[in-house]
Amino acid sequence: MEKNKIFTGIFLLMLLVTVALVACQEEETWPRTRLFSPVLNEDLLSEDNTIIVNMGKMKGAISYTIEVSRDTFKTIDYTIQSDTNYIVINKALVGEELLWYTLYQVRATAHADDPEYDSKVSDLGSVKTQKFPSNMKTPTSFDILDTQAKVNWTKTGDPITTVKVYAATDLRLLTPLLTLTVSTSDQLAAMKIVSGLKPSTSYQIAIYSGNTIRGWEVYKTRAGLVSGANVFNLAGIEKTTILADTLPDVPNGSVILLEGGRTYSTGGYKFDKSVKIMAGYSFVPALPKIDCAVNFNVLGGSTVDSIVFREIAFAADFAASYVFNPNEATAVTIGHIKFENCQIRKLRGIIRFRGPKPGNIAKYSIINCMVDSIGGYGLFTMDTNGGIAIGDILLKNSTFSKCDYFMQTYTQSSSLNILDCTFSEVPSTGAILFRWRGAAGNADITNGLTMKNCIWGHAWDKAASGVYTFSADAGNGGTSPSLDATTISIVNCYSVSQFAFVTGREMAGFPVGNYKNKAADLWVSPYAGLNFNFKDVSFAGKSDCGDPRWRK
Repeated sequence: MEKNKIFTGIFLLMLLVTVALVACQEEETWPRTRLFSPVLNEDLLSEDNTIIVNMGKMKGAISYTIEVSRDTFKTIDYTIQSDTNYIVINKALVGEELLWYTLYQVRATAHADDPEYDSKVSDLGSVKTQKFPSNMKTPTSFDILDTQAKVNWTKTGDPITTVKVYAATDLRLLTPLLTLTVSTSDQLAAMKIVSGLKPSTSYQIAIYSGNTIRGWEVYKTRAGLVSGANVFNLAGIEKTTILADTLPDVPNGSVILLEGGRTYSTGGYKFDKSVKIMAGYSFVPALPKIDCAVNFNVLGGSTVDSIVFREIAFAADFAASYVFNPNEATAVTIGHIKFENCQIRKLRGIIRFRGPKPGNIAKYSIINCMVDSIGGYGLFTMDTNGGIAIGDILLKNSTFSKCDYFMQTYTQSSSLNILDCTFSEVPSTGAILFRWRGAAGNADITNGLTMKNCIWGHAWDKAASGVYTFSADAGNGGTSPSLDATTISIVNCYSVSQFAFVTGREMAGFPVGNYKNKAADLWVSPYAGLNFNFKDVSFAGKSDCGDPRWRK
């Protein structure tokens, strides 16, 4: 028993010594550190145009700072102070609606009771707000031109009454650049064409029912077909006289763009400057049409470098209409009249120049065109003896059908090149093909007539008499030594079996009837529909003769 008491005493003594030693040591403390960076409980989420931020709750964090940006924090849209880790960013929180269908970036900082221990900034990622619930259709590339846009919607809810155009930078759609009323026909079509836009420019276009916005989309217009200060785009202008109204006011060297499917009047405008008139971009596949019921003219005494038409349709009256029919008392000088990719139909003649004074058209070209139903003044008529001369003439990659006369002039020409063309019913029975009809010195083509890779059908038998003969030129002797001194070169050309010159009025070297069958055997539909694709697939010239658009 005595021994146990001794051991117990020793243990208590040791315990007291240990407690005393611990009590004598300094109290040890760990240094305080900054809070960990915030992390998300779940990915950033958008509902409509609100953003939901759900962060993990942090021990020691008494509040959070949330920053929101749209340009990866080059600028900050919103700075939000929150005492909770779950934040809904909406109008009630930031004072304005967040933008719809917009990518936002979010970052957060956790705050301790002492700012020294705040967390570092934590990038929480990006989130895109939802697209505005709309009945407006998303535009495709087919809905956007250089100066026009097609706005489409579905017929749901209240009728669309207004379309407004905003700058791309006007993100809250506050200041409309254009406000357009939606007509009853627009409502029925559920579509509105917006005109007057600038090429290569982004816009926001919105639709409204009354004052209620129904949706909007971003449109970026195409680059213009041509550019420069002297380009005048008439697309979207419904006024028939707009071309005639515009021409007097444009400067020399201007380009005027017309809209496909629209008809324009000439107003009898007299050209005194260079102008190119061409088709611009259009939602309609048809060419713009110039109505030649009243023809163009050229101002007497003027010098014009060029008048060019590209992708234009011309038509009017077979009995009385022309593209040009000037009759001026003073001479005109024109560098080039050019038709390219045009459709020229139902005219008495394409160009006819009269006037007592000598003048000059240096070049006349018809390239990649369809020419049909041309009367007695043909592709050109220089109609005054000793008057205006036509110099270098080029027909290329074109189709000519039903031309009463073909070419006629009282004056000397420089050259005539006919390359890769198709001819059907050119000229009419009894007419003259190349009517150089002036006196000696004004009845030839100085540098020759060249015809290459062409196909000829028979003459235009307007009387349905079954007779197809015509004269190659205006005849020899007297005052009409037609083409007597002209060098003629004909290479790789064909004519159908019905092709026939008047006896004694042939053209040397012309291959008469070297295709042994008829026009209807050669072409799919040469008389109705003007389809000159080859019916006869064994035709030797199918790959290298005629207008290339018909080749196999």
